[in-house]
Amino acid sequence: MTRLFDRLALWIDPVPREGPAQMACDEMLLHRATEPVLRLFRWAEPSVSIGYFVPWREAAATAPDLPVCRRWTGGGVVVHDGDFTFSLAAPRTDPWAQLRPEESYRVLHLALAAALRAAGRAAELVDTDHRGGSACFAGPVRYDILQDGRKVAGGAQRRTKRGLLHQGSVRQEGLGAGFAEQLAATLAARTTAWDAPEDFEEAVCVLAGDKYRRDDFLRREES
Repeated sequence: MTRLFDRLALWIDPVPREGPAQMACDEMLLHRATEPVLRLFRWAEPSVSIGYFVPWREAAATAPDLPVCRRWTGGGVVVHDGDFTFSLAAPRTDPWAQLRPEESYRVLHLALAAALRAAGRAAELVDTDHRGGSACFAGPVRYDILQDGRKVAGGAQRRTKRGLLHQGSVRQEGLGAGFAEQLAATLAARTTAWDAPEDFEEAVCVLAGDKYRRDDFLRREES
């Protein structure tokens, strides 16, 4: 399989973050990325993330006891509780970021499925849409990843003048820390470690407060 990138920066984020900080971190990563960066991250607590256009009422009904954050990307409702979560940010000059949306999703999930198979997990891409509501893992869409007919991986994207951001979730218990390196090696011929700029965490904190923690962003359709 042809790799997506000649070179990829890998960031295994050591900080378990709650929802708004996760979203701010990914947006800031897209703002700062000068090369493709793969971020693997952990949640500070079980949480729900919702796509940018998902009505708040649907999100609140999915898991009423869990905190909810709104993603900058699209997609539906995802419960994060033991899943493997990652983001991939690439500047607009990168060939992957210049692909049309469906194709950028397809080739990334081809690589993700290959990495899952290399880790000993069955994985195949969905050929057609089977959407069944706003809950992401209840209704797979084209190029999501299935295992024995059940959706185990999906994602959502955001394109800006800076580039392309993909946020993904894999429902695979026990993948382990080594899967981060396996995924990076499947995506790129060469990987390097990504070092956050000195002011990165401060910028993430500010963005989380100015945007992702605000009720008018979280409940945007009600404002």
